[in-house]
Amino acid sequence: MHILQVSNLYPPYWIGGYEQIAEWVARGLRERGHVVDVLTGRGAAFEGRPQIHGELDLDLAALTRMNAGDGIRFPRGLAAGLRHHVFSRGNLAASLRAIDRFRPDLVSFWNPAFISYAPLVAARHRGVPAVVHLSDAAANVFRNPHPPAFPAVLRGLARAAVDGLLRWARPVQFVVPSAFLKERVVAEGIPAQRIEVLRWPVEPAVGGADAPLRSGTPSRLLFVGALIPEKGPDVAIEALRQASLSCRDLSLTLVGEGPRHYVASLRHAAEGLPVRFAGRLERPAVIEAYCAHDVLVFPSVWEEPFAVVPLEAMALGLAVIATATGGTPEVIVDGSTGLLVPPRSAGSLAEAILRLASRPDLTRSIAARGQAWVRESQDFGRFMERLSALYSRATSAPGRAA
Repeated sequence: MHILQVSNLYPPYWIGGYEQIAEWVARGLRERGHVVDVLTGRGAAFEGRPQIHGELDLDLAALTRMNAGDGIRFPRGLAAGLRHHVFSRGNLAASLRAIDRFRPDLVSFWNPAFISYAPLVAARHRGVPAVVHLSDAAANVFRNPHPPAFPAVLRGLARAAVDGLLRWARPVQFVVPSAFLKERVVAEGIPAQRIEVLRWPVEPAVGGADAPLRSGTPSRLLFVGALIPEKGPDVAIEALRQASLSCRDLSLTLVGEGPRHYVASLRHAAEGLPVRFAGRLERPAVIEAYCAHDVLVFPSVWEEPFAVVPLEAMALGLAVIATATGGTPEVIVDGSTGLLVPPRSAGSLAEAILRLASRPDLTRSIAARGQAWVRESQDFGRFMERLSALYSRATSAPGRAA
């Protein structure tokens, strides 16, 4: 099978988890004998990688710099807003050229943010079946918790336009990583029978790694993720402050980056506390960070559809404390494979931290159950078998669902 994988961002230009998963999937498909070409935004780092085609209208280096600077902001103006968030004629043309050049059997589409659903329209034009992977809280970017900055008077029209494009493009299948997100997408009007729940896997380098033996007080706390308010790093710092009043051995490492003004506020909040800002790390160093800590804190305050970070931590033998939001409770069974706390509650998170710090036996048992569940249920090989079968069904479907 020849697959054209389309994504706005692609490693080494990444901000969230789905970009990395898209790359893992491309690698896994190639290992199974499929041909995968990637269509994504522009980036000098793609030179010398002939299977990655940076031809979409998006400067990935500038986008990642914005994310680490003042946050992602596009030039104001209706034309720019339409191009990035509703429909891009340039990306339609680029997608049509790619389809004509590669003659794919399937278009695998990963994220419309900043590039629109124009590549899906191109697939419909050329009669190529398409599968859409969704990782945000909605299929329509204007229904996400933080919709694009857009003139208020036109926001409803823009939302309706994106809905219309998605209905017209009629992808064969939507793939979502949680039952939570499936419910959200069904509420948008997409038929349930066209939505497959396929939870994100653990990367082979993590799933097959040896977890270190941990002993002593489980005091080394770890946060991995974008340093943005939605992820709750401020809640983690405040929880450490409260918990440190009862346990002086605690420390917290924050792995990730974010807008400089917000990171500066986090550094100010962490003054006088044993908090280390590790910044953005490459994958081997992230794995090393997991192995060097005891407990992952995942204090997301938004309804995260499904996150890979808790899975990775569990696979490498950490106990996980997470917020009971979005798709996270589909992975964390409170008191069994992890601990769940309410979002935005630094006090509850501090209590959970102290509970594990005072009970090494409980921490070890939670970590062991979590590790066993992840390695059995979220195995990358099983994920790829299911995804390969889904792609095969999509290419052999007799026609598009109405």
